[in-house]
Parts: sequence; C-alpha cells; structure tokens
Amino acid sequence: ADLGGPIGGPAACLAGSCSQATLGQIARAEAAMPVRRLDPARLLAGEDEAGAALTWAMERIGDGPVLIASSAGPDEVAAVQARYGRDAAGHAIEAAMARIAEGLVAHGVRRLVVAGGETSGAVVDRLRLPAFRVGPEIAAGVPVLRTTDRDMWLALKSGNFGGPDFFADALRLMP
Repeated sequence: ADLGGPIGGPAACLAGSCSQATLGQIARAEAAMPVRRLDPARLLAGEDEAGAALTWAMERIGDGPVLIASSAGPDEVAAVQARYGRDAAGHAIEAAMARIAEGLVAHGVRRLVVAGGETSGAVVDRLRLPAFRVGPEIAAGVPVLRTTDRDMWLALKSGNFGGPDFFADALRLMP
C-alpha cells in the first residue's frame, strides 16, 4: 500500500509501560536520545509533571528525537500504587502521557512512537485519531501507522513487543 511520502519534522517517543521489555528498550534508547522520566509520586501529588516534561521536550526536540517515560521500576511502581491505588496511579499516568502527546503534536511533532497498551489507547483517544493506514512491521505485530486525517506517523505497541532497539527501529521506518 502506498503510505505517501516522507513527513519529516520532529519525532518523539512516549513510554508508559513498565514491562521488562520496555524498560530495556528505554535503557537502550538513552544512548541515542535524551530521556526524561516522569516522577509518578509528584504526578499523583498534583504537580504538573506533564507540563514540565513538555517544556523539557520542546527545549531539545529541534536537535533530534526525545523520549518521555513514565516507566518506573517495579519497586517505585509498587510504592506509588500502594499509596494511591493501582487504578488511580494508572489513570493519572495515562492522562499525563496523553496530555504530553497532545502538546507535542500541537508543537509540530508528526512522528510519534508510543509504548504501552493503555498509554497507546489514551494517546489515540486524546488526539482523536479516526483511522490509520497500516505500513511495514517494526517488530512482529507492531506496524508503522499513518494517520488518515493528518500527515502523521505513529507506532503503538503494548509493553512486551519489540526488540531492544525498538525506538530507533520505529523511527527509522518513519521518514
């Protein structure tokens, strides 16, 4: 299928999954791009972690892709869930990631990689993306997507999909 020509412009990655695969992919991405981790405790305490992350991204995105992760390690996640409840913690993180995605797109990002099933759903809902054309697979079961209503590349995956260089692999397929 013809997906159209290159889109170019700024690219960003969002990771909301705490799976071992995603944690490894984030660690690997740190060698290739700036990474900022949201602080789930500050987020749940009502501080504007999403706004701070967006400001951070805008300062760097002209130089290449950035990655914003809410993917804390298992101990940190357990502590936050114990204090605020599992559902409240999950919803707050998904809402923050969706808000960050919306801000990135408003600032011209047209190549977006999202790791985490719940996070992917929250981002698609927030951006009101009606449909996609399906492109080549980045990894088994994870294709590159091109939005039908605007010129934008997207990759959406749940946590345990993709190899160690998933973020770089995805960006390579999003010209």
